[in-house]
Amino acid sequence: MSNISSEAVWLAFRDEILRNKTRYEELVNTFFMSKAGGDTCFILVAGFLVFFMHAGFAMLTAGSVRVKNVKNALFLLLIDWAVGSIAYYLFGYAFAFGGEENDVARGFIGQHFFALSGIPSLRKDLEAIPKEASPYLQGSYTYWLFEWSFAITAAAIVSGSVVERVSVEAYCIFSFFMTCWIYPIFEHWAWSRTGWFGALKKDGPLFLGSGYIDFAGSGVVHMVGGIAALWGTIFVGPRIGRFDIDGKPVSMPGHSASLATTGTFVLMFGWYGFNAGSMLGISSSDSYITASRAAVNTTLAPAASMLTAMLYTRIRWDYYDLGASLNAILSGLVAITAPCAVIEPWAAVIVGVIASLIYLHGSKLILRLGIDDPLDAVSVHCLCGTWGVFSTGLFAAEDPRIQAYGTISKDYGAFMGSGGNLLACQTIGILLIWGWVSFNSVILWSLLKCLGIIRVPAEEEMAGMDTSKHGGPAYHSENFEDINNEELQELRGADSLEFSRKDNLGMDNGMSNNLEHSRS
Repeated sequence: MSNISSEAVWLAFRDEILRNKTRYEELVNTFFMSKAGGDTCFILVAGFLVFFMHAGFAMLTAGSVRVKNVKNALFLLLIDWAVGSIAYYLFGYAFAFGGEENDVARGFIGQHFFALSGIPSLRKDLEAIPKEASPYLQGSYTYWLFEWSFAITAAAIVSGSVVERVSVEAYCIFSFFMTCWIYPIFEHWAWSRTGWFGALKKDGPLFLGSGYIDFAGSGVVHMVGGIAALWGTIFVGPRIGRFDIDGKPVSMPGHSASLATTGTFVLMFGWYGFNAGSMLGISSSDSYITASRAAVNTTLAPAASMLTAMLYTRIRWDYYDLGASLNAILSGLVAITAPCAVIEPWAAVIVGVIASLIYLHGSKLILRLGIDDPLDAVSVHCLCGTWGVFSTGLFAAEDPRIQAYGTISKDYGAFMGSGGNLLACQTIGILLIWGWVSFNSVILWSLLKCLGIIRVPAEEEMAGMDTSKHGGPAYHSENFEDINNEELQELRGADSLEFSRKDNLGMDNGMSNNLEHSRS
């Protein structure tokens, strides 16, 4: 009886499909086969992937802090999402992409689409847009969502540098200004079609005849976030006990290598939306080839970077450092983000190898300067982002550049037989980012410090942010507080704690205090 019923249901469904065949074909052709429909679908999925990276940030950051500050690390990321979303909706997107051809200041700042007002969305608005127009050429909800996911990512980078001691109030203020002003302004210069500096400029000659190339944001996202993080950790100051009386670093291990590793894998997955998705469409042969090239390079660079760190730590310190390898993966991803679409795969391997070395030595330098950066955000995002921007000026190839940016300029990498115009643009871009972000970050962080709200009181920091600010610890165990070091040693074996200390001299059980063992 059940078989007859199933057959009857299937026949009825088939008849319905046949009766409405024309309507279904029309729907498929309109949405999936048209340029606008297909590109919109591609951009939305890429934006969702970029947003999913915040799950990776959450796991990575939580695993990299001490157990008494896990809730605090997660809460700062929630602030970046919530505050950043409202700030980018109200002001950020308008400043970044609200420029029009008749605006006097269009090259420097956008003046339209505040709170998404004026975005074509009503039927009368859409009728004026050509059916085959790409969804990002006009202001659109699609493009807002994609660019919003980048804006809150830039802000999230900062949380890992100031976690465990910054006040929630100060961080809310910082996150708002980061996503409504600091980030969007340079985003406009580099990525808007009316911006004065980028290779996407459409309303006049390109800067130095080439324009600045940062395909997915080594500079726009990662350098901006990394430099803001550098000034944040300088003004907030190191965690209590991070350096001894002689200024030497004291290990403060993160509590979960498992969380940190899982978070890194999630970030790798989301990075495909970050880099390949920045093509903003796959409806032409040039665009889908470019997106595919970006995805391949996004795979190769972090792999080369991780292998470099693995070999480096094994040769230098006689063991394989998990934490250093995880951060090396992120360093390779950050570095390849700018050139991913315009370089060949062999160059991506070189970019990844050098990014790993920059991270490994940059991390040591940061600690020697007395800067406490729990997640190594400065060396990973700022220093490796700088390398990513610069490497574009060296390795950008002619055909990939034309496929990604069109034929307005044929300047490509200095190592690939072109002149130095692109390399000059990339160098100026690095200086611009450092100047713009440093200027605004110093003002904002110093103001928060003068107001006395930048950092929590010492007693609250010592007690742990979870207990003092977030209602209790992240993990609850009836016996957790009753087990002391002696009992743990008895349970694990006489040598286990000493081995754990040795193992934790590098990235410990998470992603903090990296490479401290090389300070002797």
